[in-house]
Amino acid sequence: MKNVSTIKIPAYILSWSDKYFHQSAYGLCIKFPNERIIKFFSLFKPDKPIKLYRGINKYNNETEGIISWTYKKEIAENYIKEEGKIIERIFRPEEILLDTTYLKQDQKVLLGYDYEIDDEEVLTMKK
Repeated sequence: MKNVSTIKIPAYILSWSDKYFHQSAYGLCIKFPNERIIKFFSLFKPDKPIKLYRGINKYNNETEGIISWTYKKEIAENYIKEEGKIIERIFRPEEILLDTTYLKQDQKVLLGYDYEIDDEEVLTMKK
């Protein structure tokens, strides 16, 4: 894993990420990140394909935009409701916006990823 623990997170990243982590969970529409944000987040992602899981249901079965996945099947199971299911997929690095497992705790909090339980979240992107 890359050592990105000393990277300072600029203000233009914080305004987008805080909105994403605090508003997307409530189904609010979040603006797709611009190229500058995507380039910065590329520091926090793997350089090889990874297998991820997602618990989907009738409320969260999006196929475009920024979509949250996790490394752990057990975590994905927490998001199944009313006839949901677990899906798994291999993602190439260019499909990944941000892998939160690359962040130190203080970086996560700064970005707005301040949940009590760490879902080992990976944000994928598709326009």
